[in-house]
Amino acid sequence: MSTEDIDRFLEGGGGKAAKFETMGDMVKGTVLDCGLQQQTSMDDNKPLFWDNGDPRMQLVIKLQTEERDDSIENDEGVRSLFAKGGNFEVAEGQGKAMKNAIADAVKSSGAKLRQGGTLKVAYTGEGKKTNRGYSAPKLFTAKYEGPVSSVETKDLFDD
Repeated sequence: MSTEDIDRFLEGGGGKAAKFETMGDMVKGTVLDCGLQQQTSMDDNKPLFWDNGDPRMQLVIKLQTEERDDSIENDEGVRSLFAKGGNFEVAEGQGKAMKNAIADAVKSSGAKLRQGGTLKVAYTGEGKKTNRGYSAPKLFTAKYEGPVSSVETKDLFDD
């Protein structure tokens, strides 16, 4: 475990989870941190595993946004995204599972998902409902721009 991981653990809180309640809701911000975390069950909060015993993982991205929630004391605008994968048939709107939408956005940007990049994620559709008792899966569209380098290449070779 790195000292950064320890510091992050001791500082606690990763900000409020980004909410996507209504189709069209969006979050945009600068990537502060990203990493993998094991998914937990919505029923009992226990860790989830695939049939072969491997842990089910999700991508957790912390964004510095301009959002503020008056009900949260000293809200600094940090919002966390919990991006899971999946293949869903579209029932309404458009989009993909959040992880897949972010992966497509990162790939089309030609950059890597890194601290300092800008990520925008919008709730743009719903998939067909697959489990009774659960809501239809939310679908997302994303856009990513990699961090801007402080060194311009043209300056390096300017003669």
